[in-house]
Parts: sequence; structure tokens; C-alpha cells
Amino acid sequence: MNVNSFGTKMQQLIVMILVVILVVLVVFYGYIPDNYNYSVGSVSQNDIYATRTITDVYQTEYEALMAKNNVPMIFIRSDEIAENNKASVDKYFEIISEARSSFHSDGTLDDFSVGIGVENIYKNLKNEFNKDFDKETIKTFFTATNSTYDYLSYKASSIVELLMTSNINDSQLKPSITAQIDSFKEKNPSYSVYADCIERVYEKFLLPNSVFDKDATEDAEENAYRTVMDNPIMIERGTKIVGTGETITDHTYRLLYDLDLISDSGFDYFILARVAAYILIIFIAMIFYINIKETDFNIDLSVFYILIITFLVPITAGVYLSEISSLLVIELFFTAICAMYMGVSTAIILSVMNLFMLWPVYGFNIEALFIQLVAIFVCSCVAGRQKNHFNSAAIILFPTATSVLASVAYNFFANATRAEYINSAMMTGLSAISSLVIAVGLLPIYELFSKRVTPIRLIELSQPGHPILKRLFIEASGTYQHSMMVANLADSAAEAVGADALFCKVASYYHDIGKLENPEFFTENQHDGVNPHDGLSVMESVKIITSHTEAGMALARKNKIPEAIVRVIEEHHGTTYPGYFYNKACEEAKAAGLEMPDVNNFKYQGHIPTSKESAIIMLADTCEAALRSAGKTDPETCELMIRKLIKGKIDQDQLIESKLSFDDIEKIIQSFKKFYAGAFHERIKYPENAN
Repeated sequence: MNVNSFGTKMQQLIVMILVVILVVLVVFYGYIPDNYNYSVGSVSQNDIYATRTITDVYQTEYEALMAKNNVPMIFIRSDEIAENNKASVDKYFEIISEARSSFHSDGTLDDFSVGIGVENIYKNLKNEFNKDFDKETIKTFFTATNSTYDYLSYKASSIVELLMTSNINDSQLKPSITAQIDSFKEKNPSYSVYADCIERVYEKFLLPNSVFDKDATEDAEENAYRTVMDNPIMIERGTKIVGTGETITDHTYRLLYDLDLISDSGFDYFILARVAAYILIIFIAMIFYINIKETDFNIDLSVFYILIITFLVPITAGVYLSEISSLLVIELFFTAICAMYMGVSTAIILSVMNLFMLWPVYGFNIEALFIQLVAIFVCSCVAGRQKNHFNSAAIILFPTATSVLASVAYNFFANATRAEYINSAMMTGLSAISSLVIAVGLLPIYELFSKRVTPIRLIELSQPGHPILKRLFIEASGTYQHSMMVANLADSAAEAVGADALFCKVASYYHDIGKLENPEFFTENQHDGVNPHDGLSVMESVKIITSHTEAGMALARKNKIPEAIVRVIEEHHGTTYPGYFYNKACEEAKAAGLEMPDVNNFKYQGHIPTSKESAIIMLADTCEAALRSAGKTDPETCELMIRKLIKGKIDQDQLIESKLSFDDIEKIIQSFKKFYAGAFHERIKYPENAN
């Protein structure tokens, strides 16, 4: 790296650091809203609105706690209680069955036996369950016939089993028992009295089998709480938080605090740190991209400063425009300029990063982000595609139309109202069209300060109707044809080495316009064997030939041709010399016995090529002129001539400042060879009598 290159890199690095600091401060200023010295219980002196969309943490927490507290207690069926209930009823009838087997052995029961039996059963039941029992119910079961008793004990057990299959709480137990007993009575009307006795037994033994499940209830409460917290209540940008004269409550104070609208005693370093971290992350990503695409960023300082200024414009303007509308974003101003100077992919990447830096100023508005992202892609493709002849109107109209369509699509998806549709489309269209009109309008001013020409300007210069090209076609048709051939050669070579093909093509159209001063003194414009040089001395001829570069520069500047093309006119012969006239001078000196002439007196008074594009045009110009003189030739001989001509330029140190590598030189040779192979291929001979 030479000293100048190192100094340029250091200058760019220092500027980038200053830009980072400036962007952080601008975004911080645009992001931090006006704040108020209020506390809970204060009376608001203003209508205060949400400056961005935020989560209502206070209300969300309240709703979540309400949802948690409204979860009903969860009861589950207890198998243990159900089994105990059935076991108790079965035991009841088992004790009665044992007594019946003792007293019913002979098949007869007198009153005395019944009394003794009932007392024995009562005592056994009380000892077993430690409860009092109805003796009349015991007597009914004790005195029933064997078949009746067997049926009743079976039904009592099966009904309990059926009841306990359900989850029955305390309030449901009695109605459930009554329903089952009524069903039994309906089906067995003759057993009504026994059914009532069974019901009394159930009332004595059966307990609700539904028990409180603490773990399940806690899980349900937590799920209800999390469901609300995971779907928080949002306060949209522009929502009124508190009105004039209203008291600041705990809820409104929390909202104002979360919106950074509550002032504290000093500078808010925490918000500054948040903004700085956010911006730095984006700049780090940008540095990674620049390192990967390093060759694309070998740009002149003038272009570098143009891009820096243009980069800062949307961010700075956004601080003020965002107060009018969250959709007034002039991002396409930077996108269009960047695409014209740096190409499609670089414009997309840098514009997206610029947009993300600007996003906090617009309160992280999703609609604005979506619309601008879509517009950035379209604008970059339209403004940066050098092969497509898009004019200024297309650069304005296509991205603007896309922005409006993106606005309509977003609002359709969001199910917006008609007023929202209209407002969004108007603001978006206004943003896009104003951004692009300003960008296109500033291009001529940018070109005054930069050494690069935008695709739009190049396309304008490439039109055959341009005054200089019309003159060249009429007054120097041979030079015009030569320039067209050079343009095609330069275009293919530039594509092969990754140079600016459109610039090479257009600059080639103008590289020899200096010949308009004396067109007949150049062989391609001579006719009928008349050569004006025959009547001139060698030095007079050399002066006319070598002066066409200076004449071309003067004519170009007079017609306001960009300086980048003027530089190509100056450099396309470098510091070489016209070999024909130098050799002729040497022969004359030798014949006269004089010293050999100084070659420096024959050289063009220009500068060697300082860019790939300028060097490519020099090589294309040299090869086209030589091969045109040689006439059609085979590809092998053609390649040998091209290599010899290019080697001559290398030997004369004409390419040392061009940034062309030897690999680039080989690609240029192959592209020239391929072009001439197509231009000189054999054609089919048509018969003389063919129509």
C-alpha cells in the first residue's frame, strides 16, 4: 500500500468513526421523546400520547392475575372414597346377613326373635362403624324374605357402584342418590318401602367422592396467567395515555415511564447506551459486508463523501418528518444515489442498514419498515441496472408505484379502515416521489464533485442524437465507426474483468472526438487516396495527430461532458507516440546524416491510464486500429497481434497505474479474441443468381 492509499484509508476510517458518533446522537435525539416531571397523583397539564407501540405491562399483569384468580378449583374423583363407600354399604348388609343366617335357620321368626335379632345387628353395626342406625330400617331388612333380601342387598351394592363412577361433590350427592332411588322405585314399585330404606342407608354411609386437586388447580392457574402474559395488551402508537386535567394513576405513570416520558434529574445515559449498542451492531454488520466486497469499495474520496452525506440525509430528516407521520420516510433518496454509484446489491444492503438505523426514530413502525424494504429492492434494481435503459421518469415512477402497492397490501392484510388506506397510500407515495425527485435532481450537482458518472447520465450520453455524436457521424464517419468498434471491444473486456462496462462503452464513443478538429488528417476518414500529410513535414503531422487528445478534452468540456470521460480522452493514448511518424523521422534523419530525433518530442501530452476503464479503452483503441489496418485475419494470428500490442503498452509502462492485474490482462485478451473471432468468421457464399 502506498502512502496516498494509506492516507485515504485513514481519512475514510476517521470519517466513518465520526459518522457512527453522529448517527448515534441523531437517532438518540430522534428516539427520546419529550418527557414530563409527573408523579402518581399529579394532574396532567397536557394531552399525552404514546410515542411508539409498547406493551401495557401494568394492565397485562392485572388481567393475568384476574385470569388466575378466576380459575375454578379442580376436583377429581377419589377411587379410595368410592371404594370405601361401596365397602361400607356391603359391610352393612353383610352384618345383617350374618344375623339373618342365625335367626332364619328354621324359617320362622316371632316377635321375640325379631327384637333380639334387631338389637344384635344394631350393636354389631355400632361397634363396626361407631354410628347410630335406624332400627326400623334394620328390622325391614332383617324380616324380609330371603329372595327379597338377596335382591335388595345386590341392588344396594350395584347402585352404589354406579353412583361412585361419577365425580360427585357434596352438593351433588343427595340429588344423585334420590335420582337413583326414584329410578329403582319406578322400575320396582312393589319395593318402594325397601327403596326408602336403601336411601336411608346411603345417607348414613355415602360421602362425596370428589376431592380438591391442589396441583392441578395450581397448574391451571399458572396456565391462565401465562396465556395472558404471552398475549400482552398493546398500547399502539398515537393512543392517548392521559388527557389534560386528568390525574396520573399508578397505571398511567407506568405507561409514561415505559415510554420514557417521565423525566429524571439528569441526562439519560441508559437510553443513549441502548441507542449506541443498537447502531453499533448495524455498523459492525456493515463492516463485515464491506470487507467481503472490498473491491467494490475502492472508490474515490469524492464519491465516498457523496455517499456519506446521502447516507445521513434520511436519518437526519427522519427526526423531523417522523413527528408529522410515521410513514414519511425518505429512504429512497439514499437508495437511488447508492445504486447509481455502487450497483444493485450494495445499494440494497446499505439501504437496509440505513433503514434499520432510522427505524427507532419512527418508533419501530412495522408498516413503514415493510413498505420501505419492498421499495428499496425495486428502487435499487431500477436505478442500478446499467444494462437497462431506464430513464429518470422510470426511476421515479416504478419505486413510487411499488411503495403505494406495498402500502395497500399491508393495510389489506391488517384489515385497515378506508381512512387508514388513504392516509398510508398518500404519505407513502409522497415520501417516495419526493425522495426520488430530489435524488434525480441532485445528480448533476453530484457529478460536478465526483469523478464517476451515473448510469442515467451515461445512458443520455449514449444516445446517437447527442450533438457531438451526430457531428462525429457526419464529419468523421470513419472515426465514428472506429469508436463504435472500440466501444464493443471495451464493453466485452470490462464485463470480463468486472469493470464498469456501461462507462467503458459510452466513454469509447467520445474518446476520439478531438479528431473533429482535423478529421481528414486521420486515415480512417481519408477517401480517394488523398492524404493531407503528404504536404506537411513530419513534425507538423505529429503535432496535428497528437493534439487530438487536447482538442477532444476542450470539445468535451465545452459540451459539458463529465470529467470522468474527459479523463479517458486525455489518457487513451497515455504517453505513447505515433510509431509511423517517429519511424519516418528516423529514416529522414538517417538519410540526412543527422542525429536520431528525441522520442519525447513525438509523445502525446497526456497521462497514462489511472483506472481499469481508461486502460481497457486504451487497449481496445490500439487493437481495433491495428487489426482494422491488418484486415480480416484468422483467430490465431489475431491473438498474436493482440498480445504483441498489449505487451507493447506494458513495456512502455502505460498500465502501471491502471489497477489491472496480469489475470485481468489475460481476460481482456481472450475477450478481444472472442469478439474478433465472431467479427471475422467466414460467411456462406451465395450464388450470383440468388434472390
